[in-house]
Amino acid sequence: MKKLLIPLLILSLLSVGAGAHAASAFNPDEETDTIAYSDLGGKFGAMTTLSLPKDVSLGSILKNQANEFWLMLGSGMQDEAAKYGATIDIQATRTETDTAGQLSIAETMIQNNYSALILSPLTNDCLDGAVAVAKAAGKPVVNANCEYIADCDVFVGGLQIEIGYKAADYIADKIGSKGKVAIIEGVAGTFTSIQRVNGFREKMREAYPSIDIVASVPADYETEKGLNVATDILTANPDIAAIYCCNDNMALGAVEALRARGLLGKVIVLGVDGTGDAYNSIAAGELTATVDQFPAVNGSAAVEAALRLLAGQKLPKVVSTPIEVIDVDNAAKYGK
Repeated sequence: MKKLLIPLLILSLLSVGAGAHAASAFNPDEETDTIAYSDLGGKFGAMTTLSLPKDVSLGSILKNQANEFWLMLGSGMQDEAAKYGATIDIQATRTETDTAGQLSIAETMIQNNYSALILSPLTNDCLDGAVAVAKAAGKPVVNANCEYIADCDVFVGGLQIEIGYKAADYIADKIGSKGKVAIIEGVAGTFTSIQRVNGFREKMREAYPSIDIVASVPADYETEKGLNVATDILTANPDIAAIYCCNDNMALGAVEALRARGLLGKVIVLGVDGTGDAYNSIAAGELTATVDQFPAVNGSAAVEAALRLLAGQKLPKVVSTPIEVIDVDNAAKYGK
């Protein structure tokens, strides 16, 4: 095993300035070197035609494995790896704010000398040091949904600003393009939350000027915090028409806040991710809708990208995976 001569944490500190500069040059939502996942095989050939190295091993770091979204994404990775005889080690921190813990996992993974890494960083720069070491050792790095890695070989995931656009259009249609709405954000300052909120605000401002966004509060993607924030929003705005939540966990928390006030079915609640719990809540007539990112597909696509890189293919910088608004009218079509 090749020993690392530069301690990862020191390298991470040294690269902060360079990483911040590089990050400004890459934004997956704005990148033009992009291909849809559905077009990947047509342009680069079927996976069965690839000449893969023997004994491929993949190391993957997700944001956490408590959120159903990441469990589904990890399951997609495992299924795709198994199809091609690759092994995959999937790890995660316990919370979506433990950046030091995630970097520690990455440090160990690099020492384990995996063929390629598939990383879902907690922030845009928290794994930059690990990525620098991996790339110096010739290891491909795939960035799997949602925060981005400026120096990744390929980003694979849904376009986050598009999620905001779709959420705004859906809510506007449901409330007749007028009224009060609120936003429950994810982790403050993270790319995913910022883009989902910015897309929503931008579309509302440009297309639906009679809709008033009366609150925008983070709840860290957690159900209980979503419930508490939604409760406060409802107290301050009893005539609210809709709540847009930046993930399904928080949306399900908002549903409980509405239930406590006897408002289920009277206030639109839209989440993001497309978890099984969200689909079940939609079927029960509670949650109004979710913007499904099809996490299992995202996971499969990330592994496919890693295998294509290992086979020597040069892919576009972004492989965009599908997103779709799901409600009671089309849930059966996409059901988990």
